Amino acid sequence: MLQRCGPTLPHEDGAEELDTRRLETDLRSPIEQLLRALAHMSTARAATIRTVAQTGAPMDLVAACGLDAAVKSRIARVDPECGVCATAFHDGAMRTASNSCECVRELTGDAAGAHQVIAVALRHKEQPCGVLSLFLDGSDAAAQLPEGLLELLPALGDLVGTAMENTRQADADVLSSVMQERHLLANEVHDSLAQHLTSIRMRTSLLRNAVATRDENRAAQYLEEIDESLAVAQSRVRQIITDFRAQMDAARLLPALEYAIEELRSASGVPIELDCRVREPVLSAYEEVQVFYIAREALTNALKHSQANRVRVRLDERSGRYELLVEDNGVGLDGERAADQGHFGLNIMRERAKRIGAVIELHRREAGGTCVQLTLPARSARREEFE
Repeated sequence: MLQRCGPTLPHEDGAEELDTRRLETDLRSPIEQLLRALAHMSTARAATIRTVAQTGAPMDLVAACGLDAAVKSRIARVDPECGVCATAFHDGAMRTASNSCECVRELTGDAAGAHQVIAVALRHKEQPCGVLSLFLDGSDAAAQLPEGLLELLPALGDLVGTAMENTRQADADVLSSVMQERHLLANEVHDSLAQHLTSIRMRTSLLRNAVATRDENRAAQYLEEIDESLAVAQSRVRQIITDFRAQMDAARLLPALEYAIEELRSASGVPIELDCRVREPVLSAYEEVQVFYIAREALTNALKHSQANRVRVRLDERSGRYELLVEDNGVGLDGERAADQGHFGLNIMRERAKRIGAVIELHRREAGGTCVQLTLPARSARREEFE
């Protein structure tokens, strides 16, 4: 049932498999190697890593060394108060015990033999998030470990805990981003199509009545209005598809903006100037994507609705803040009208800005036209706030 871990042992299918629901593929190999190395150095019968999703939740097995598939399956989830693992987790520290527990019984077949379990809390930002456990033969096995290994285990626990929690948080961020994009898409579809579809339905009812009363003039009028509404709705669907399929084709924000501006300039024939007063803004990849989409949405709106013959994009840094301006010399649009008109996309830009801690404002320019202003704290300023 049980094999002694070590690099010379043959690999058993499933014996060291990670639960991919909880860990990214790129963490699988290093954690498996870590478990094998620790088990080999300590001559442990087995080694496990468990995570705890929240206080009071069961301890889930996410990595194991030295177990066959049947044992691993039986101890895949254990009680949150089980044995020394629970003690180490609650204390946020390393603990050693010889007491019998569910895992020991499964690993040894009985609790009669002498054994010790070393449990090390996995921590992220000083908070426990899981447990690394070594199962040793002998009642004084911990005392026979190589010099320095016991001192090394808590540090390893912090490193593994941080890596696992960062990966889990990255997964959560991706899911949140996908859900937010779906929310934005739903808003855009609603704002762009709801009124047209309602109008089409109302006119269809009127058309039916006109046909029933053989009023050809009214029927022709309603049919023409329905056709116009359908044409507008089709155009908006195409625009939505274009907007949401647009991507940052360049690796960084400035090259991506330059490429998008060149595309819009060629398609519209309107001169678009890029005035960049910073070499390259220091932003995360996620922040760059959101700023890119905000700038592109503002440019698209300026070209579609402002009747401008000149547009300028300016990126600057002032007092620890990045400032993105999209200005046009068109007919102008005040904030209240913009908020009421779904096609302007201001609500979508505001939601994107909120995700990255930025503020977006709409101004009427004194010289005429509209200015969309995005203000985002620079990374250096954000670091100072937490120091």
